Amino acid sequence: MLHRLLYKMARQAYNVPRKKLIEIVIVLFLITKCHAQQAWDHVVDLDQNYQLLWTVKDTDIIFEARVRTHGYVGFGFSRDGTIYGADVFIGWIDDAHTFYHDCHIKTHSATGEPVPDQSQDYVLLKSSENATHTILRFRRKLDTCDEKFDVPITNDTMNIIYLYHPEKPKRGQIKKGSLSDPVMAMQPVKSLLLLQRSQQSRSSKEAGISTLEVRNKNVRIPLTPSKMLKWCRIHRLRNITENHIIRYEPVFSSPESQKFITSMKLYECRTSAINLQSDDDEECNEGIKGARKCFTVVATWSRGSEGFTFPKDVGYLLDSNSIDSLLLEVHYQPIYKKQLDDSSGFRIYHTRNRRKYDAGSLQIGIEPNFLHIIAPGFKRVISVGHCTSNCTQKALPAEGINIFGVNMQTHSLGRKMKISLVRNGEELAPIAQESNLNADYLENRIFNRVSKLFPGDHVTVECTYNTYEREQFTLGGDSVDEEICSATLMYYPRQDQLVSCNSQTNVAHLLKALGIEKLSKSGDQPMIKSPEKYAGRTLERHLQLYDWRNEYDTFDRIIKTSQFDGICNSAVVSSRVSGTPANIIKPYTALDSSCPYHDLKTNSIYKHQPNTQSNDIDGDENSISDNEKIKVTRHSPTYSLELSSSSSRNVLSPLIFLLVVLRICLQ
Repeated sequence: MLHRLLYKMARQAYNVPRKKLIEIVIVLFLITKCHAQQAWDHVVDLDQNYQLLWTVKDTDIIFEARVRTHGYVGFGFSRDGTIYGADVFIGWIDDAHTFYHDCHIKTHSATGEPVPDQSQDYVLLKSSENATHTILRFRRKLDTCDEKFDVPITNDTMNIIYLYHPEKPKRGQIKKGSLSDPVMAMQPVKSLLLLQRSQQSRSSKEAGISTLEVRNKNVRIPLTPSKMLKWCRIHRLRNITENHIIRYEPVFSSPESQKFITSMKLYECRTSAINLQSDDDEECNEGIKGARKCFTVVATWSRGSEGFTFPKDVGYLLDSNSIDSLLLEVHYQPIYKKQLDDSSGFRIYHTRNRRKYDAGSLQIGIEPNFLHIIAPGFKRVISVGHCTSNCTQKALPAEGINIFGVNMQTHSLGRKMKISLVRNGEELAPIAQESNLNADYLENRIFNRVSKLFPGDHVTVECTYNTYEREQFTLGGDSVDEEICSATLMYYPRQDQLVSCNSQTNVAHLLKALGIEKLSKSGDQPMIKSPEKYAGRTLERHLQLYDWRNEYDTFDRIIKTSQFDGICNSAVVSSRVSGTPANIIKPYTALDSSCPYHDLKTNSIYKHQPNTQSNDIDGDENSISDNEKIKVTRHSPTYSLELSSSSSRNVLSPLIFLLVVLRICLQ
């Protein structure tokens, strides 16, 4: 293989001295070695034929697509969950040559065909074929600054576009009609967290790893028209002392029953439940959890989540000397047709080798009950939950806690969530935020940097809902047709004085917001006594007839500016306080995210000064002329080096190659 490589290089650069040719070959070898050792932070099977691997390096992200096809392959991002306006990379290998294009799909495209961008912002790092698969490795900036055609990769949930086809385009170009059946090649859009995703390793190289499964046992999922079922199961904890949980993941009894599970939580319980057996289970409520002192969340799962791996120096303490049992709570939505039994739950990985920090969890948000009312018919309705400074002042240690992860939850109406922090009247940078919530993909997040929470800090959880298609109001609650606004913060070091910190609307202020002066008890439902224009209505009927379109601004202002009821729970005691919204003297101002100068004509790991010639987007295989870049492309079974051609036939200095190699490897 080496002699063929040298021969090809000699043909491309025939006036290069032998010594320099050898230097270039050495650099190529280093490039190959570097790429072969690429470590991946994340691996996801988008479907049975398409595996995606990626890792983040500062402001860059490196992807590798391993696809069961010998035709063309595509990968990219949707702006709104559709293919229209999508940002997509297209590549394929033909006769030992790799062709690749940074493309977009026009907003009003009738065919769904990708069109090459003027700015080519994807860099090909490696390509190969084997007997069954095409493998493409490429890199791009998280924000390419191509605001017209590229989608920035952010901490939000990303809408992933991917496609593959058995045929290759003709003539190595993307022109109208050159891609065979692009709509057929396109697969369903997937939601994926790219930047704050916990590593989902299934095993650990650490010694002394044990597993514990806490699962339901043949729970009968209800049939419609029954309401949602909340089922709790107690697992007695025995003979586990001074262990650290390092990972947890969901375990499902069947794909069929998994479809009807909306969420799962695992709590630690601190009551001397001598009479409880390991298989005690029942339909659960807050009273049961309160009686058994099951307030602290150990693990949480929402649809789309694969589990959570703790940072390498953090673990959650599992000790039967202080925790007598674990309570599994699973929410089931009713089944429409056949009856199913379910035995799903959690698998916990724990080790006797304790880590440096004990992790804790803190639930914050809005209490999921009827006092949380969401107006119908609006594209943007915002609800705010509070963890008051009174709660944090009394509970948190003076040195504060370090928040390193979060799980955010809403139901189907949720579109955005922001967790904000106010300290001494100053609103700080958000702890976490999500602008593309998807109720079917609520993955646990891990932060690149911890956020500090000190005594006296006021935390808000702001949830944005889209109720435009709803004709009636929506109440807070755990059922799928109700809504929640909740987040579970993961932090260290652990403390037990504050494990949940929520708020709910004060009843008196809610009645004021709805224009109700007095209520009277009549039967099972309260009746409005005054004002006279509403007299005789039940509260439910009043909400149905309320003029939300014209009265919502008044309702919203009263709810957001009035006192509320705060609920502060320790590991063993629940308490209530009266709270007020934080007094923000200095609002947070986001940093200017405007992009610096962007070189439209450079698409390479080698950056050159652009010339004045315009790009021909229907030109060579990657739409950039030869005198504007150098391409290093790996093929199977040989390598090819395509040097820029000019009238002087100069060869790029091996020193520049070496610098590039070092840059890639050090990333």
